[in-house]
Amino acid sequence: MIRKLTPEETPRANELFAIAFEQPMDRAAAQPDEEGFTRWAALDGEEMMSTLSVTDFMVHFDGHACKMGGIGGVATLPQYRRRGGIRGCFQAMLPDLYANGYDFSYLYPFSTAYYRKFGYECCVQKYHAAVDLALLTPPEGKGTLHLIEQGDLQKEAVRAIDAAWENRYNMMVRHRAEDYKWLEKQDPAVKQEFTYVYWAEDGTPKAYTFFRKEARDDGQDLVCSRFFFIDREGFFGLMGLFKSLSADHRLVKFSIPTATAMQYLAPEWSMGAATWSLRGAGMVRVVNVERVLRKARYMGGGSAVLRIRDPQIQENDRAFAIRFSEGRAVSVEETQEAPDAVLSIPAFSALISGVCDFPDAAEWMDGIEICRRTDALSQVFYRKPMMIVDYF
Repeated sequence: MIRKLTPEETPRANELFAIAFEQPMDRAAAQPDEEGFTRWAALDGEEMMSTLSVTDFMVHFDGHACKMGGIGGVATLPQYRRRGGIRGCFQAMLPDLYANGYDFSYLYPFSTAYYRKFGYECCVQKYHAAVDLALLTPPEGKGTLHLIEQGDLQKEAVRAIDAAWENRYNMMVRHRAEDYKWLEKQDPAVKQEFTYVYWAEDGTPKAYTFFRKEARDDGQDLVCSRFFFIDREGFFGLMGLFKSLSADHRLVKFSIPTATAMQYLAPEWSMGAATWSLRGAGMVRVVNVERVLRKARYMGGGSAVLRIRDPQIQENDRAFAIRFSEGRAVSVEETQEAPDAVLSIPAFSALISGVCDFPDAAEWMDGIEICRRTDALSQVFYRKPMMIVDYF
């Protein structure tokens, strides 16, 4: 049996997760599930075999706020593995997401091949940088840095900086006021966790970072779990902070979007001053194809017919005729016309989100069949700015 769990069943779901992943749980610290959080489970009689959770988020997509279901807590008790419990949960959960107004779903996979079976495809990638503080040479800025301590939250400044990314990058979570409770817990003297805000000379907040030190055999590094800047000045303001800590620390580590020009921010990357790596950051799935096509941003004007293959959500498994003008959809309708391209739901999900330009996808990506070559396909699918920083 597959069904949603009741609040009274939450403790057992938490136990199942702790057993499956061999992670001790703290019963005393357990909290009831918040609004916008749903659990699904596969049961063998009364015994819970498998479980997963869906957390509601609003994410940025092509200028729109879209409802996204973040998938987490995917677990099966060892004695019930390979019994189809998780598969059954996804098969029930995905149509339910469609019926309840979701545009996207997102998850962080243990296996990309496994989750492709349910329509997910690799999405956001990030540049991860490790910068040698001894070789860091940022230009001197005129702004100021402020450490957030107890009772001095600077919440509006942090929210303003976040908003710059939330309104630019596809898949960025649009945070609510209640998402900033973490600022109320700042106590750097006790926790040795530090949040700094960089303010420009004119009083504009330009960047902030949250970091802690990481002890290693060859020295101490600074590891940023939050690293946001709205322009070059903000980036250099944070680099100035880290340079001031170079006497006691070896590297600073942070992630940034894969905007190519960002690699040219710092004046010195050679001689081992910095190393870069490209890291995957989750998989996306379109839940409602028609609604996402209506919200998508296009290149100029034109028309295209797309046949989508979606074995889990029948409302998506059809052909859609799209007409667009000045970058926005004029109409999106089901059609019996011959398609320009046939796309699996994983391929469509990644492409409409903005992972790459269509010619690259057509050459390298699985799940694409071109029926009629037309420039319109490159106007529908093209590379877009993408980033995600939230985990769930």
